[in-house]
Amino acid sequence: MLRFRSIQVLRAIAALSVVAFHLSTAGFTVGAAGVDIFFVISGFIMGSIDRRESPGGFLVKRAIRIVPLYWLVTLAMCGGALIPGLFQNFRFDAADLARSLVFIPYVDPTGHVWPLLVSGWTLNDEMLFYVIFAAGLLAGRAVLVSAASLLVLVVVGQILRPHDAVLAIWTTPLLLEFVAGLALSRAGAVRGFWPGLALLAAGITGFIVFGVLMPMQNPRLLVWGLPAFAMVAGAVAIERGGRWPALPWAERIGDASYSLYLLHGIVIDVVHKALGKHPVIAGVVIVMASMAAALVSWAGFERPVGRWLGRLRWRQEEKEAVLF
Repeated sequence: MLRFRSIQVLRAIAALSVVAFHLSTAGFTVGAAGVDIFFVISGFIMGSIDRRESPGGFLVKRAIRIVPLYWLVTLAMCGGALIPGLFQNFRFDAADLARSLVFIPYVDPTGHVWPLLVSGWTLNDEMLFYVIFAAGLLAGRAVLVSAASLLVLVVVGQILRPHDAVLAIWTTPLLLEFVAGLALSRAGAVRGFWPGLALLAAGITGFIVFGVLMPMQNPRLLVWGLPAFAMVAGAVAIERGGRWPALPWAERIGDASYSLYLLHGIVIDVVHKALGKHPVIAGVVIVMASMAAALVSWAGFERPVGRWLGRLRWRQEEKEAVLF
């Protein structure tokens, strides 16, 4: 699978946008569109993998990438909630913990379809996408089968309008952002600095016009989904044309974007307890501390644990090859 430096930069932008959304006291709702960028990127990356990948191997790799840190942060929050004065508003029971850990959507006590780690709601859709993509690999037409399946799910959701948490999440229109990313992975002819710059500018303009000047007055796919697709398409086109600039620091934050996405909520809570909710001072400290925590998590946990589990999987496959 190719590594796009532009994608790493967009991951950094997406994660920091979500942090800004959770810090905002002035209705910076467009920051939540970082999720839409992540979904388009996910579709693009999945559509770019080696078609010879086995379905089981693919799912194991995705689980190795997603599960360890998510479980660690979720369990850490549960443990912290048992300490008086820490995470005072956090409540959980065994059923909610189990559903959260295995990515089954449910309605929490506040009425939201959120797991215990709220930012993990996006992983429910991600894991669904991975299972569908694995089925596509099994069928030998990963992109086509995945795109068609996701389209069918969205259509069913629009017809039935399900109230059940599982069906609502697994038929959300946001699944079309994965489809957009898959389509982009097949659009190899879209390349070059000027076409890419035009798409990038269109995406940024779309976020400003729809996301800031007219926030959420239209469906999310229009106000955030289309600009997210344009930004990803533009960045990839520029890089495919060989004109993407070197941005090593932003790329490193992109490497740690998953840690940043999962950990920033805890950092916000801790800093607010220590410094209060001063919008400027606490905000600067939170952003810097979140990035620092993410980089430490990526270098000290994500990467080494991923490598260790990857080697473990490889050794198991070698043993099975000898047995059979």
